[in-house]
Amino acid sequence: MIIYTYSIYILSALYGALILYFYLGWKALKEFNSKSPDTIPGVRVSVIVPVRNEADHIIDLLDDLAAQQYPHSLMEVIIVDDFSDDKTADLVRGYTKLQVRLIHLADYMDPSLPRQAHKKIAIETAVQLAKGDWIITTDADCRMGPDWVSTTMQYAKESDVVFVAGPVGLFYDTSFLGKFQTLDFISLVGIAAASIHNGFYNLCNGANLAYAKAAFLEVDGYANAKHTPSGDDMMLMHKIGKRFPGKVGFLKNRQAIVRTFTAPDFSTFWQQRLRWTSKAGHYEDKRITVILAMAYLCNLTLAFNVMAGAFHPQFLHLAMWQFLLKIGVDTLFAYSVARFFRTEQLLWNILPMQILHIIYIIAIAPASLIGGFEWKGRRYS
Repeated sequence: MIIYTYSIYILSALYGALILYFYLGWKALKEFNSKSPDTIPGVRVSVIVPVRNEADHIIDLLDDLAAQQYPHSLMEVIIVDDFSDDKTADLVRGYTKLQVRLIHLADYMDPSLPRQAHKKIAIETAVQLAKGDWIITTDADCRMGPDWVSTTMQYAKESDVVFVAGPVGLFYDTSFLGKFQTLDFISLVGIAAASIHNGFYNLCNGANLAYAKAAFLEVDGYANAKHTPSGDDMMLMHKIGKRFPGKVGFLKNRQAIVRTFTAPDFSTFWQQRLRWTSKAGHYEDKRITVILAMAYLCNLTLAFNVMAGAFHPQFLHLAMWQFLLKIGVDTLFAYSVARFFRTEQLLWNILPMQILHIIYIIAIAPASLIGGFEWKGRRYS
């Protein structure tokens, strides 16, 4: 029991140190002050959006892109249709507020390739056809402000980077599941920002990415990374960061936030998170795997100690110590990130959300290893 107790102390201390590492990295990352449109660099930009059955969202996205305060003569929009069977392609073809280039993946993709490669092949195809020197990617169900492109390009120029990870937020959802998703999601964004600032490229989001086309081609795009349906973002960031040390940055600026929607129900949320978690075993940087394993063990041992506490008080004392440490450092970090997204009110729900988060972490990891998931109407094993 003594060895177990000290093991829990060490494990918990490591977890606390890790969250403090993220907290300090986030605090050290200064907000980027974007300037007036007159200072926009004259760089050609290609905005690439892979889509599949997005008829409900595509017009809103195109309206946001048409409203960008970036010279339209320097910006092209490429929509890559991934075998949609709704009216997505028709809506894109009929759009008149902005010149949009529609590409059908079926015209370029080898039908023998596995379907988990579709999104990566869609982006690779568009990059090859793009006229821009910089590529910006987002998703069809996203919304952004009019200064999104200009702020991103100003940051890229002033920071002298070749890869920019941008902030992604969720539209406010008053349901408990919506609040849980939002708090969990912005914490992931904070971890991504802090890690990138500290030179550790472990997380980013494909809904808000920008990179030099030359850098993408230099690392051969998604070569050796097409075996998973997810990972079009962080696997690429890791490759570029390895090839161009110190040339990856996180854009901490509210005008650069891209927002998307919470999953409407638990089933959709679960399928989404299974897809995200499924790439955990494919990271080239094994430090990420070690961190994920440590976080999982912290949650697993905490739950075990609570249950074992029904038979022996010492286990319950350990669980209480673990939980107080966890909720303390997690709240400190979450609050600092929530202030940036102006969602501090979510912290009033931190106690029940922490309990739910522990259960969620314990369940999602094994589920992602033993089962498949659904995404965009497709089933993946």
